[in-house]
Amino acid sequence: MYTIRKLKPERSYGMILLPIGALAVMAAVGAFFGLAAAFITGGVLFLLYAAYSFLTYLRTGNPGFVVVSLFQFSASLMGFNGPAGTAQRPYPPLVFFAACMAFFAVWMILLAVTKRIKWRGREILELAAASVEHTQNGFTARPLPVGKTDFNERQILEFAVFARKHLMAATYVDKDRIVFVPVREGHELPFILGLKGDYIGETWVSFDFEGNVSANVAQRDYLEYREALSFDKLCESLGNLFIEFAELVRRGEGVRVIDRLDAVGYSFLS
Repeated sequence: MYTIRKLKPERSYGMILLPIGALAVMAAVGAFFGLAAAFITGGVLFLLYAAYSFLTYLRTGNPGFVVVSLFQFSASLMGFNGPAGTAQRPYPPLVFFAACMAFFAVWMILLAVTKRIKWRGREILELAAASVEHTQNGFTARPLPVGKTDFNERQILEFAVFARKHLMAATYVDKDRIVFVPVREGHELPFILGLKGDYIGETWVSFDFEGNVSANVAQRDYLEYREALSFDKLCESLGNLFIEFAELVRRGEGVRVIDRLDAVGYSFLS
């Protein structure tokens, strides 16, 4: 486990703040418009959350977000049935939805603490910098050729599926290459909503279908390191890290990629 971090500390509390924010809005609506309006508002908010989580599943193929979506959908159904539940006790549908919500909540928490629904961009940036020394020469706004591999198009596409499913990177498929953009926890929204139509200004690694690998570190990510690192070495290390991961996936040892990411030791909120 890495004990000396090269990245500055960062925490993402979206998983916690979203339900708290919904409850705060419900409380405000309830104070002005009554309890029934508060329940309906909660139903609408959690339905939107559920739609976003399901969209995340469609974008990534990570099944954990189906569980998150079902938890949020159960909360939404509780909200929509809340007014009737307050007028009729016991109200069987409300009890059923509450039980579903509790079940999916426990499952979701287990997925969160085991980092199965965590974006792994910080771990990737940390691993890329592990062997890179600081230097007086800082950021340079140019991609760097890393090397050449023997991966074919099918193997690169299979690695892209793996990288999306395990939340390592968003991927862009060009006519002659696939580009991997590591996404940090809390920075995934524009990629999920399709607001990032390209990878300009992002950190990325590209594999073209002739085996050439290139890498680029965005200035925003470069400034997240505590010290100025050798930019060329950092790009080279990032590219080689993805080559290593792609080779493990090709050999059927993708679990070792996850082990490497987990070994960095970041919490599920980082």
